[in-house]
Amino acid sequence: MERRGFIKKGLSWLAYIFGAAALAYPVFLFMSFRKIRKKTVVFHPDEQLAAANFKEGIYLIKKGTDFNALSARCTHLGCTLNFDAVSQQFKCPCHGSLFAISGKWVSGPARKDLMSIPVETEANGDMEVEFEI
Repeated sequence: MERRGFIKKGLSWLAYIFGAAALAYPVFLFMSFRKIRKKTVVFHPDEQLAAANFKEGIYLIKKGTDFNALSARCTHLGCTLNFDAVSQQFKCPCHGSLFAISGKWVSGPARKDLMSIPVETEANGDMEVEFEI
């Protein structure tokens, strides 16, 4: 093999390697480990009065004396849901998904129920919700 052919072949292999690395880099980033962070939201007694109370991405749902917390992120593409007090449903402003006050999927492009989050009651009446971001 002559020198010019060797250099051309070497440069083409080098270009293939850099191209493959450029294509593989986003895949490796996607598959890499993501650190799980926890966030705590506290609902004070004066913030627990309505049927659905919103704070920092969480809805605190009041049914009688029981409380349940739901994620405010739509399970379709992650938009923040709005609560309609008249129909007692969560509505996605982006694509129109509907969820019942219990978090069950009703209609729209989303196919999963809203994520339910455990609620802890403190001695002073505060409701504490801890969830992963």
